[in-house]
Amino acid sequence: MKKRTLFLALTAMLAIAGTAGCGKNDPTPKAEEATQAAGSQETTKSGENKKEASKKIVIGGTSISKVYYDAIKDIFEAEGYETEFKTFDSNPVVLEACASGETDMALGQHKKFVMSYNKNNNANLDMAKPYAMYTGIGLYSEKYSSASEFPDGAKIAVMNDAMNEDIALRILESQGLIKLNADQKQATVADIAENPKKLEIIELDQGQTVTTLSDVDGACVFFTHMAAADKDASSYIARDSSMINYPMGVIVRKEDADSDWAVAFAECFKDPSVQEKINKAFPHVFEFYTSDDQVKE
Repeated sequence: MKKRTLFLALTAMLAIAGTAGCGKNDPTPKAEEATQAAGSQETTKSGENKKEASKKIVIGGTSISKVYYDAIKDIFEAEGYETEFKTFDSNPVVLEACASGETDMALGQHKKFVMSYNKNNNANLDMAKPYAMYTGIGLYSEKYSSASEFPDGAKIAVMNDAMNEDIALRILESQGLIKLNADQKQATVADIAENPKKLEIIELDQGQTVTTLSDVDGACVFFTHMAAADKDASSYIARDSSMINYPMGVIVRKEDADSDWAVAFAECFKDPSVQEKINKAFPHVFEFYTSDDQVKE
């Protein structure tokens, strides 16, 4: 009887010890597994970042916007990116290349022009933040120094895309040369209600407005095109009052707008050395945003 009691006591003690041992040892593999899993996740995340940083970014633009790319290239690539710039003849073609995936990024277009392109072409482009800068559109003439000097029947060139044509027509209206229909949000030549001097409004591609200056009495031209043609961008008769709300910057497909590489490129425009290079290439052409809040969407 004593032997049986001793045997049962020993068995109970071993059972308790075994149970305690499982309780102590069980968390260890789980802790190791958790540590390994965390390490694996960290490695994966690090790997994704490395892949992101090593991504080759193909950037499209015109010969004008290549200046922005050249100013930013070294700073951006120092962050681990590889880049390639493709030159196109016009801004619509630049946006087409970005929308189709031929390029990852487009430079040189203002945001409202891009939104208009989206609407007309069923595209899905957007601008990464922070916004970079804005330019202006001016009324220029190589024959006259004021709007009052334009003769009856004067030929005035404006841009033929809806967004910029509206801005050009409002410059003419601000000078009393025409009057537009009231409450017209995006005016075209068809919305001219009064034209006392019977101006001949000639609609041209953006780039042609500056090259035709010698052939017309006046033209509404982007500051950038004036500077690219080695003309004084500050020599305008009148300028727009709205381009501060037309930010320029980094255009990408909408799904890439918050990507590390798009935001990193956009932030490069804040660098003083980048701004200095752009201003040197295009004097009196750009104002750089200090905050996105400056833009009234």
